[in-house]
Amino acid sequence: FTRKAKLTGNVESKRPEEKHLNYVESQKLLNELYERKDKSIGYYLLILALTSGMRFAEIVGLTTDDFNFDLNEITINKTWDYKKGKGFAKTKNASSNRTIKMDSNTMNLFKKLFDEMPNNIHNLVFYSPRSSKKVLTNEFVNKILKKTLTDLNIESISVHGLRHTHASILLYKKISIYYVSERLGHAKIDTTLNYYSHVIKELREEDTRNTLDLFEKMPVSAITIV
Repeated sequence: FTRKAKLTGNVESKRPEEKHLNYVESQKLLNELYERKDKSIGYYLLILALTSGMRFAEIVGLTTDDFNFDLNEITINKTWDYKKGKGFAKTKNASSNRTIKMDSNTMNLFKKLFDEMPNNIHNLVFYSPRSSKKVLTNEFVNKILKKTLTDLNIESISVHGLRHTHASILLYKKISIYYVSERLGHAKIDTTLNYYSHVIKELREEDTRNTLDLFEKMPVSAITIV
């Protein structure tokens, strides 16, 4: 029955991990999130998502005790069931239990926030008394992210896309894939290689050019082959 059928369709859509912002777009977004941070704590979540690469469940599972401002570190050892609102849950895997270093801008931002933030029963950073899930919802945060990106004339991505953006930027900047894998909490480095093969391919092409250029410039004087 398919003998005379004709295939139609558009260009194959990108895989979720390929939907990320480039460095310039990320810089524009981060600056804008800082400008809007006083409007909602949701903007704080977006800043943290971009600068940490954490999963959404990990972010909403953070408590104030997970922030070490002396060492500029955040400890990730639990998540929050933001879909059913059943409270704290385990991380995705053993490797997801990790402590990551953070930039001073992000840490100073949250240090000031904690000084002004009222306490809640679990000391959750992103507690939301109006939500049945007790934390900011994925839908709400995606909504304000989409609005911000639209205002900046940047193609929309999801909150999870900020995790991919974080990883892609690090790889573009030649940060070790081993470090990126650990920072993201992947169980195996193969997971990182698979998710970001599109970035690795581009970097490999650049490495090829740099390798050829290296050995072309290495001889002190021109070599004539007879």
